[in-house]
Amino acid sequence: MRLLALAVLVISCAGGTPRHAEIPIAAPAAYPGVLKPPAELHPDFSVRQTLVIHAKDGEGKPVDAELDAVLQKQGDTLLVLGFGPMNTKAFTLTQKADKITFDQYAGPQLPFSPRNIVVDIHRVYFMRLPPPSDPAFTGALEGELNGEHVVETWKAGSLRSLVFTRPAEPALEGAIRVQLGDGCTLASCEPKTASLRNEWFGYSLAIESEDYEKL
Repeated sequence: MRLLALAVLVISCAGGTPRHAEIPIAAPAAYPGVLKPPAELHPDFSVRQTLVIHAKDGEGKPVDAELDAVLQKQGDTLLVLGFGPMNTKAFTLTQKADKITFDQYAGPQLPFSPRNIVVDIHRVYFMRLPPPSDPAFTGALEGELNGEHVVETWKAGSLRSLVFTRPAEPALEGAIRVQLGDGCTLASCEPKTASLRNEWFGYSLAIESEDYEKL
């Protein structure tokens, strides 16, 4: 992970996150999104990832950062391990039951709430409308999910994109757009590539995954 690059990322609210933080998942947040307890999320898996983050600093200049991490969901725990140079552990981020815990061991303070990371993980892997009945479904599904309007695009039984909007909140203009590579089906979501573009806060993520393992 090029952790030092994160020092200049200002994605949401100002101010750094303490190196140890505990956040109730239902606490008010600048970045809305309902988080289900990990025990309700399926299936269990572990995957190693490289994420490239595109954002803008406080002066509007583009900033890129790269993050190596392991994402694991097992039982009642969702865990992210972030790595620094020489594969050293930089941080751990855990959602367990109704609480998020963040511990940072190296690098500058995270300039946004660690809850934001958990919300984006849920959007890519877990936030879904009721699934289509046809396992080879092609087309669009549209509905409401936890106060958000969601449009899913499916092709031959594979989920390829999601668009999240909040029409009742004019301050959140635009949408959050998720694109998924091959591997996200009715049974499990194992895309080798994925991307998320957050128009509400002006950043995007590109994700490459390898060594996906069912637990």
